[in-house]
Amino acid sequence: MITGEHVAGNGQVIVTYISEDTGDEVDASAVSEEIAADAQRRAAAGLRIVAMAGMPLRHAAVAFGREGSGYNTKEAVLVTYGPA
Repeated sequence: MITGEHVAGNGQVIVTYISEDTGDEVDASAVSEEIAADAQRRAAAGLRIVAMAGMPLRHAAVAFGREGSGYNTKEAVLVTYGPA
């Protein structure tokens, strides 16, 4: 997981969590587990989750006439932390 941290003022921090693109479907449980572990560390420092948003970055397209929408192979989750 690649993370980026951006100061947003008023004690808030926006953290971007970007999954690695392995070519397989994004494992939402693994992404959530990593965010939860980071949130726990930040809670000890007096921050809490204020907002979250998901952003698909790469989508496995339909190939060779197969039906269905495919799946995301890379995803970003944006989490805003603020004072507890």
